[in-house]
Amino acid sequence: MTGDLTAVALAKVGATTAAAVDEAVETVWELLGDPLKDIGKGDRVVVKPNMFQRKPGFRTSPELLLAVAKRASARGAEVIVAERTQVLKEILAGHPVHRYAQVVSFDDRPLRIVQIPGARSLRLPIALPDIVMDCDFFIGAPQLRTHSSVVLTNAMKNLVGLLPGFTTRIVHMAGVEEALVDLNQLRPQHLVVCDAMTVIEGNYPMAGASREVGLIAASRNAVALDTTMAAVAGVGPWELAYLRDAAGRGLGPGDPAAIEVRGARVEEVAFTIARAPVGLTPPRQGIHVHADTACDDCRRWLAAAMHLLRDELLGFPGEMTIVSGPVARLPELRGAVVLVGNAVYEHREAGVYLEGCPPRAIQTAGLRYAMGHPVTEQERTQFRAPTRDAADTGGLTWPAPEELV
Repeated sequence: MTGDLTAVALAKVGATTAAAVDEAVETVWELLGDPLKDIGKGDRVVVKPNMFQRKPGFRTSPELLLAVAKRASARGAEVIVAERTQVLKEILAGHPVHRYAQVVSFDDRPLRIVQIPGARSLRLPIALPDIVMDCDFFIGAPQLRTHSSVVLTNAMKNLVGLLPGFTTRIVHMAGVEEALVDLNQLRPQHLVVCDAMTVIEGNYPMAGASREVGLIAASRNAVALDTTMAAVAGVGPWELAYLRDAAGRGLGPGDPAAIEVRGARVEEVAFTIARAPVGLTPPRQGIHVHADTACDDCRRWLAAAMHLLRDELLGFPGEMTIVSGPVARLPELRGAVVLVGNAVYEHREAGVYLEGCPPRAIQTAGLRYAMGHPVTEQERTQFRAPTRDAADTGGLTWPAPEELV
């Protein structure tokens, strides 16, 4: 049996109404033995949802935030619901959560430059909102989602959203799996309340679809929660490199057998989430893919990108060569050339170069550019064309919130 700090509580939710969600949150609270008992009068509590997309269903439930904020406020705390863009203000405009919490965009907060002790990827100083570092109690409120590069995301990856604006790009350039563990090492979550009432599955964040599951989970430990929810979704926790890394750093238990699940049993609420495609077979002859040496994340990203752009690749009249992974010498380059991932940086002048390990979803624009399709001004900032072909982009622009993934 584990202690309360790594126990995970599971509760079914029969409806998405405020009353039903509140009842389920009360259930997980009781199962965890009042996870807010350490909050005192005047303490500052920050609740971080996943709420930067306007598309209905692709965000943490406002009713879940209401239930959490109401309970923290009842302790006499100053409660702040905060996310990295202004979108949450739009979504929560007029919502009852304002009775119990301030709704804040990290964009509006002063930043503090911090160094992460023992960081493995984010070894450079990074900027974080002051309230994240100063709060007395930090609550994560993620939504369970598949991910085309790291397979599954939930509590731990939700912390990427602490970084301001499109500096989230730094995480991908540094190596997303280790970087998100670095962030969790810097700012542990005192409590995580996971919204699995509606989950996102399929080729997310490049596409994806919502699915009703009807579950809320909570834990005082993000690693324990993510390990358990992976098992619930039919994903082996050992498949998630960031969970293996986090467990190795002592941030929590990565073995389901070491976690005490309370309330509903895993097998009782289990389902098989539809994953992003992973096949690297080109959609037609003339599309040449060389990715045998690529890391798993870049291979998955490339598979998802080819799936997303399948129709465009089929309609492209020429040949294309895509290279990913470390190579001493480039293979024969035929037609348009796209280089994917940090490992091919030294060959960046050979074609359109997409940095990152893995690149971000918005960087699929580089493949479209290589096919001669028009891209927006902001998309043009997301890849590097050979110097001989590069055109003036008119300066950097900020991607839309939905593209900051």
